[in-house]
Amino acid sequence: MEHDLPPNLQDYSQGALRRQVLRQGLTHWLTLYPPALGLPLGFAAYLFNTPLLYLAALGGAALGMGSAIINIFFRGDALSSRYLQELAGQLREQERQALDELRRELEQTRAVPGAEDHAGQAVEQLDQLRAKVDNLSRLLTEKFQQGELSYGRFLGAAEQVQMGGFDNLRRIVSLLKSVGGIDLDYLEKRLRQIDKLADLAEADRKERETLLRRQQLRISQLEQVNELLAANEEAMTAIQETAAAVAAMSTNSPLAKGDLETAIAQLQQVAARAKQY
Repeated sequence: MEHDLPPNLQDYSQGALRRQVLRQGLTHWLTLYPPALGLPLGFAAYLFNTPLLYLAALGGAALGMGSAIINIFFRGDALSSRYLQELAGQLREQERQALDELRRELEQTRAVPGAEDHAGQAVEQLDQLRAKVDNLSRLLTEKFQQGELSYGRFLGAAEQVQMGGFDNLRRIVSLLKSVGGIDLDYLEKRLRQIDKLADLAEADRKERETLLRRQQLRISQLEQVNELLAANEEAMTAIQETAAAVAAMSTNSPLAKGDLETAIAQLQQVAARAKQY
């Protein structure tokens, strides 16, 4: 399986898993090669009227069909698990490449006047998101085998929540860089100077309106940063709640399947909301 784009939430859906099982079942070498070899054997059997070649051709077709049936209907969980492991590997590789740069950029935004607390919280969230997903991964390892489908679906959903949090942090970097381009001291100084004028000229009124718009833009961008930080706190809470549910879960319980689906659905909902910001 190859992805030109990073894995997204839909790649972890039940529909995506079924499509991958179908694709892998139909493209398995035992599904493709025996029938492909059987075609020329069948043609040769027709030309030379050789019963053994007919049998070989039919055997190739039967082997290909049997391979497809076994892979699609009896090896679905194994193929789905392999697919999820590939997605997880892609996410980890992208994470390694991007997080050092993200941390560096977040640290730089600490220098933005008036946004020091926002930047500090964002840096802490970067570490917290990673730590909480690592903790959930350890708990999942205790409850499930790593090749098990439930393990892959759980971890995939948690990693999507984490990636959504990282995306929010990247947006925060962009917003804080924009805020850093608005000199608050200069704005306040000019507004005080204009307000001291006894008689405002038209140019002074226009300048005052422009300065106030820049001031409001700065406030609006910091409000967006607050919303993104709050969304990340929600994401971390969801991961923490899921970790607590996994810790208390008995995989042998009759309710385990329902518990699993509920917990996975919660993580997927949080990841989907993160995409809306």
